[in-house]
Amino acid sequence: MEEPLLKLEKVNVSYRDVQVLHGIDLEVYSSEIVTVIGPNGAGKSTLLNSIIGFEAPNDGSVIFNGKVITGIPPEDTVKLGMTIVPEGARVFTEMTVLDNLKMGSYIKTSRAYRKESLELVFNFFPRLHERMKQKGGTLSGGERQMLAIGRALMSRPSLLLLDEPSLGLAPLLVTKVFETIVEISATGLTVLLVEQNVHYSLEISKRAYVLENGKIVNHGLSKDLMGNEYIKKSYLAI
Repeated sequence: MEEPLLKLEKVNVSYRDVQVLHGIDLEVYSSEIVTVIGPNGAGKSTLLNSIIGFEAPNDGSVIFNGKVITGIPPEDTVKLGMTIVPEGARVFTEMTVLDNLKMGSYIKTSRAYRKESLELVFNFFPRLHERMKQKGGTLSGGERQMLAIGRALMSRPSLLLLDEPSLGLAPLLVTKVFETIVEISATGLTVLLVEQNVHYSLEISKRAYVLENGKIVNHGLSKDLMGNEYIKKSYLAI
């Protein structure tokens, strides 16, 4: 039986004396898009941060590609083949688009493939090629999100963590972002997506987890959750 690329077992995370995540069990298999939905403050960003290494779990295990990586720092998780696009489309505003992208391939294994990676990113985001010499700070919100995702792809990850990639974008750009996530996944890249736009995220993902008050309260095939009465009323306004 196929082993998951990413597996969380009974993960607990606390900030000081406040427990944010409670006994999280989660699996992501190779080449899947898996989404995590839930209300604001549910712990979704904390979940991604505990996987990539920004936050160290108090208990439980994070297993990536068969290796326990619980609590190791982000620079080491990137070397193992995992990267994150944090919420807010953070880019280096004083650096050009091209230099921002090159920063994504700073680890030795990805530097060797920088040319091929740039071609891939420009294929996904032609606008970035047009803006290649512009500073990151001159880009629109949508272009910054493209750049943030493109920079993450430059490390040639096997798992891409996306934290609210559509946040603050105009409707047309939201559609473009989700279409691109599907295109990225079609190359064989595995995606774990945290997203406020529940309809789109369930539509493009294979499986989904519902996180509320730091606990997984439901999970299953995305198509099944779209038909779930609670999900329809609480998240899809149906």
